[in-house]
Amino acid sequence: MSLIVGLMGLKSMVQAQSDLSFYHLGELTPQNNIFNPVFFPDADFYVSLPVISGISTNVNNSFTYNDMFVAIAGTDSVQFDPDSFLSNVNDGDRLSFDGSISLLQVGFHIGKMGAVQIFANERVKTRLYYPKTLMQYLLAGNGDYLGEEVSEGNLRGQGSYYREYGAGYSHELSIMGSKRLRVGLKFKYLQGFVQAGVDENASVNILTEQDTYSVRVSTNQSVLRTAGFNSMENADYLMSNGNNGYGFDIGADLQINPKLNVSLAVNDIGSINWTEDVKNYELIESEATFGGMDLRDLDNAGDVLKDTLNQLFDYQVIEDGEFKTKLNTRVFVSGSYKVIPKGTVTATVMTRNDLGDISLTYGVGYTHYVGKMLTVSATVSRKPKQGIAFGGGFGARLGIIQLYTSVDNTIGFTDIRNMQNLNVRFGVNFLFGHRSVKKEKKQEAVDSGVTTKEKNKKEKIGPFPDEYELHHLHDIDN
Repeated sequence: MSLIVGLMGLKSMVQAQSDLSFYHLGELTPQNNIFNPVFFPDADFYVSLPVISGISTNVNNSFTYNDMFVAIAGTDSVQFDPDSFLSNVNDGDRLSFDGSISLLQVGFHIGKMGAVQIFANERVKTRLYYPKTLMQYLLAGNGDYLGEEVSEGNLRGQGSYYREYGAGYSHELSIMGSKRLRVGLKFKYLQGFVQAGVDENASVNILTEQDTYSVRVSTNQSVLRTAGFNSMENADYLMSNGNNGYGFDIGADLQINPKLNVSLAVNDIGSINWTEDVKNYELIESEATFGGMDLRDLDNAGDVLKDTLNQLFDYQVIEDGEFKTKLNTRVFVSGSYKVIPKGTVTATVMTRNDLGDISLTYGVGYTHYVGKMLTVSATVSRKPKQGIAFGGGFGARLGIIQLYTSVDNTIGFTDIRNMQNLNVRFGVNFLFGHRSVKKEKKQEAVDSGVTTKEKNKKEKIGPFPDEYELHHLHDIDN
């Protein structure tokens, strides 16, 4: 049981993800391909090396530091304020963390219409839903609940660490005349390392007796499912193990006219089967009565809760109990409009499946291209149960070297104590060639009415003016 409480405590410290500031950079970097399989940077070929090419972290929370702690008058110290904390937490709020590290990414074109991308990434994803009713009972005391049963069935949380290896292919088509449609698919093999998750049906009921103030607690037969915690120091386990699965992303981008594009992508469809180093902790459905406990002293609250749970409830350990977890699927729908030759406005809606709940994030961004070297963007977004956030990003290309970064909540950095979310990405890529330059030259030739074949004929004849009418020389030459 001590392990169970420890895991729950760990999960409450870290947890994640909108990424709209990075998404609105468009196809600037190879890493933008995580949003849509058709996205490919302006290059003939690219390489992203381990670690330096892509690091991201995304932390989201429904309350801030200032919502939890208040200053003690006349001192430099602060103290925990339960009333302030509870007033800023709502049912369904969650604490989340997403992180990823790029291990390798390579991309190249096949012919004029196809593109291939190969990649490997380390990924961490965790979610914890706040059981507000239970927290209110524990922090505010049971005086307001005499003779009243408190029920909490929102005890949900999950954390995963896994690696993905994959390859993707995108293809460009012409439809309805001159409209350009690109479609893409990425297939991923998933290697799981660590997993911990509370059974979605976990629940607890608490009744405070009217006369004695004693507390009667009853639980259902809930389960904490874990895998990998005993094997993380094993190098062979970190290279290959029996925890595996498959996933895929699909996407499309339609150019309606030279200024307007619409995109759709569904990411992280799939699951992982956990079969190795599995250990599940199942509570034996029970009911117990005790004299109560005081959790207002944060320094000792964890020990008090752990000791109480150990005394009250029996559990059994189930080893080799295989189970499956689904990936947190995300859907991106966006439309972009070129308002000026070098500036594009993009509106995006992102939905996400978090432990069975659908969350919605939406935003609007402006991206500006400063020549071939610099791209900058600014985004206004709104995440679930949070206010408006202002973010931005940029990418600079210096020869074959590309530097990039993005932040979803730039204003939050001015006052960390009031920050609810943090989303940062940065890295270095190596890009070879400019695909856009070739397309521009080809388009210029078409617009001028001079085809490549005609241009070659003129160059073959020689540097004589057209008025010399020497075209017959071409026939003699042939």
